[in-house]
Amino acid sequence: MTRMYAKRDVHCPFSATIDMIKHLHDSGAGHRVGPFSSIRTHVHCDIAEIRDLTDGTRIHEALTFRWRAHSWIPLPVMSGLITVRPNGLATELRMEGTYVPPLGPPGQLFDRLIGHRIAQRTVNRFLDELRNFIEQERQKERRDYATTA
Repeated sequence: MTRMYAKRDVHCPFSATIDMIKHLHDSGAGHRVGPFSSIRTHVHCDIAEIRDLTDGTRIHEALTFRWRAHSWIPLPVMSGLITVRPNGLATELRMEGTYVPPLGPPGQLFDRLIGHRIAQRTVNRFLDELRNFIEQERQKERRDYATTA
């Protein structure tokens, strides 16, 4: 099993970030996965309240996720957790996930050589897409508020 981790700062209130991520996925948005930008998959997210072990003082909302790409090349199924944390004026968006390389021992060898780097690039791109969506939605909310005020 291979573990992935990434984080990004997003300029959005902590309390709204998880809801915006859920909104993105409820809309059926696809995300690029794998080594080729033409491969896209839908990421199913469920909201689950968990106790975050890195912060023993409070319970945080989180999104569990699982994605599977339907493509001509064998890509692993990844599952994990998306959490958020207040981080000064920003909110830190964190993603932790795991996958089992497909194709048994040959897939494990491929993963050790280059597959894990491809997966890390995919996770980084995924968080960049989330951050961009959240910040664009936040700007729209601000503009809408300014025009109605």
